[in-house]
Amino acid sequence: MIHLTEQKTYTAGQKVGPGKYVCLDCGKEYNLDKSEQDLRKCPSCACEEYQCFPMTHIRPDIKTPEDAKNPPKRGKSNI
Repeated sequence: MIHLTEQKTYTAGQKVGPGKYVCLDCGKEYNLDKSEQDLRKCPSCACEEYQCFPMTHIRPDIKTPEDAKNPPKRGKSNI
């Protein structure tokens, strides 16, 4: 089971899924919305490592790239 406090890092060249990736050197955030994308070097500082916040770790009901773009409603939320 993945806990929100766990840090998950990825390096440039890895295939990654949808989520937010934060450069470990400069802190620039990149949001990817497609699955199986190649993670590239940071265009701001050329760092090759990112901390990852994938949608599937935050919300277990997010299972596809389409879900990440249009998250299913939960509970009585109007969002």
